[in-house]
Amino acid sequence: MAKKFDIAIIGGGIIGWSIAYFLTRDGRGGNVAVIEPDPTYEYAATPRSQGGVRQIFSLPENIAMGGFGLDFYSRFETDMAIGGDTQPISFNRGGYLFISDNGGHKEMEANYHTQVANGANVELLDAAALRARFPSIQSEDIVLGVHSPNDGWLDPYAAMLGFRKCARHQGVTYIDDKVVGWEGAGGLARTLTLESGETVEADTFVLAAGAWSGELAKLIGFDLPVEPLSRDCFHFKCDQELEPLPLIKTEKDIGIRPETIGYSGGMPDWNRSAGWSFDEMPGHFENTLWPILAELIPAFETLKVENVWQGHYANSTLDQTAIIGPWTGGMENVYVATGYSGHGIMQAPATGRAVAELILDGGYQSIDLTNLGYARVPVGKPYRETGIV
Repeated sequence: MAKKFDIAIIGGGIIGWSIAYFLTRDGRGGNVAVIEPDPTYEYAATPRSQGGVRQIFSLPENIAMGGFGLDFYSRFETDMAIGGDTQPISFNRGGYLFISDNGGHKEMEANYHTQVANGANVELLDAAALRARFPSIQSEDIVLGVHSPNDGWLDPYAAMLGFRKCARHQGVTYIDDKVVGWEGAGGLARTLTLESGETVEADTFVLAAGAWSGELAKLIGFDLPVEPLSRDCFHFKCDQELEPLPLIKTEKDIGIRPETIGYSGGMPDWNRSAGWSFDEMPGHFENTLWPILAELIPAFETLKVENVWQGHYANSTLDQTAIIGPWTGGMENVYVATGYSGHGIMQAPATGRAVAELILDGGYQSIDLTNLGYARVPVGKPYRETGIV
């Protein structure tokens, strides 16, 4: 006998559980299931991310999504409480600092004006002001920076579990299984086949499986330009005491932030071959990342690496921008939320609300994410961030 639901969500990371939470928050979502094959989340992207949340973008939609995420996460601990039990996520408004150190200062300044126009609390700093504010940062390549004190980071695993607890408390069914088949008829998706041999029928399907989304979409003839892109993440310590630093991103593609005792971060290689890899890139830290870190912050010349791990971006090869919305030109009861290319944590709350609005209200009620829709994929029309991804 097939299990029947009103809505079936494929993927139980932070995006999938956020969608499930918003669908059932006011009871209108009906009978909702989330299908996730790995309850341990050992290899999932969410727990392996930096957990950054920001409004420093060039696209108005991403600025707005980041703003909603910041507000939502700032109240997460208490607003998502269940029976008086809070949901702490270690939300930290440590700020973000974008640094122009590779020739893109005009673009960064233009983006700053876009951010201001869209309500972001950001400050433009010339090189002297940046070094005065953060004296440990001394790179001679710096032209300017953009500082956003309201941005920050959180514990992404705790946030995902918080969404999951609340969604299940609201009646969402969790199915611990793997999707291995997906069938449709008459222009609609109908049935999922699971590894256990069981089947799931639903009126509406949402594909939110992160870096696995591309291969799962193929099961039903859905072409999604989403691939897993492995990246190395490092935790390291510095033997010098530095001023409190924000999460720093530079045009040379470094991304680091304070991490309890020490710092964490890395430098993704966007040209790396797609695929799953849980092995460190040989020589990447010593030959590429460390010299750039030390040039940016001289105190890091004597850093000590404590740990290294690998995560995977759900990389949108079209434009590194999320794909959110219905399967335009395909099966009308299939929706997608994937391809975040490193922005999934910060955009999860806005995505959950947006997908719920599409399904329950028939259109966006809050942030209009039409430009992020699937329609741009078949025609090959990127909707891309300018500047730092």
